[in-house]
Amino acid sequence: MSLANYFLLISIFFYIGSLKLTADCPRKCEQSRGSISKTGIKDRAMQGHSFKNYTLSKPYDCHVKCFEERCKCQAYQMRQNRCELLDDDRISAPEDFLEEKEYTYYDMNREYVDHQVTNQSCQILADKEQPLIYQCCNQNPCANGGTCTVLCEDTKNKFNCTCAVEYYGRLCQKRRATSCKEQLQKNRGSRSRVYQLFDSKTISLYEVFCDANSEKGFVWTLIESFSRRNKNEFAKKPFYKGYPITQDAFTWSKFRLSLPRMIVTANRSTHVRATCNFNTEELQYRDYFRAKLSEIDVMRLNFDGCKKYEFISIRGYNCTNCTAHFVQRDFWHAHTDSHWAPSIACQFTSPSGDAVKSDGGEDNFGFYKAVNPVHRCVSNDDSTTQWWFGEHC
Repeated sequence: MSLANYFLLISIFFYIGSLKLTADCPRKCEQSRGSISKTGIKDRAMQGHSFKNYTLSKPYDCHVKCFEERCKCQAYQMRQNRCELLDDDRISAPEDFLEEKEYTYYDMNREYVDHQVTNQSCQILADKEQPLIYQCCNQNPCANGGTCTVLCEDTKNKFNCTCAVEYYGRLCQKRRATSCKEQLQKNRGSRSRVYQLFDSKTISLYEVFCDANSEKGFVWTLIESFSRRNKNEFAKKPFYKGYPITQDAFTWSKFRLSLPRMIVTANRSTHVRATCNFNTEELQYRDYFRAKLSEIDVMRLNFDGCKKYEFISIRGYNCTNCTAHFVQRDFWHAHTDSHWAPSIACQFTSPSGDAVKSDGGEDNFGFYKAVNPVHRCVSNDDSTTQWWFGEHC
């Protein structure tokens, strides 16, 4: 019979007892059944989860080694004659399941059956009275102060680790990142999305969107996002004043980091940018700006005048390495005003020709007392504005 069609049947009888955190678990027989060829995934591997390695030539032998590690082994992978046992699998840690040439990853199948009616190999162990004392928690599997609790029903998870807030992972083996740059550099291949970061000052977690994909060489941390529908809630909130909102339940239509978290993020950043509709259209360079924080420090700047931008675009009018209007006052959100740009002698004056003149101007990227629906950030009530701090990577 070929290896591809070889079906596994491995059974062990055991009794659960003598645990640090005891559980009233019944006698059970554990077995592994399934085709190795069906669980093998070529050129993929789990990164950072190998806890034991063997030199073995056959996937079947690696499977057996994984099965014998009943408490810890969740999957296994092979590269040539190297067998790696894994403490997590692609389902529970998908962010670590990456492309790796020459590797083949295998899911580990386990199940419980009634030892009274199962196959002979399990019954033989019972007849010889050689039960294995199931002591996963006694092996102290939870790292970094995690607390272990026995589980009886799930063969893949025979115990649970309750982690201290700073750590996560099946074994509490991973330390939470404190910044988007740290988060995205820790795990090669991590994608732009909402992450939980650790606030070391408050010993708590918060949610934020991290972007490492839209602009090469930058990692961006979202500090604010709001829809036109909610513009009035942000209109009088400069960045140097605290106005935290939905940090525990991120939403694109109404979000802002707390003042201490924005200050920490700004102190390690080099740039600031504003985008429109990033949640639905990703990065577009129409209706967008990027500037150095040393030029436009929104955490300190109370200002109304010309400031230097690396790039700014408003309704298709673009300018590179030039001055353009910037406004932020104690009761005005940071923004630029297309209509008044010519009168204050900034280099970027092109948009004034078709600006909306109601209320004396056209506000872009914030404040929005006067809006122009041609501008993507305010084209309809669900259009959104984002502000970001960025650092080089």
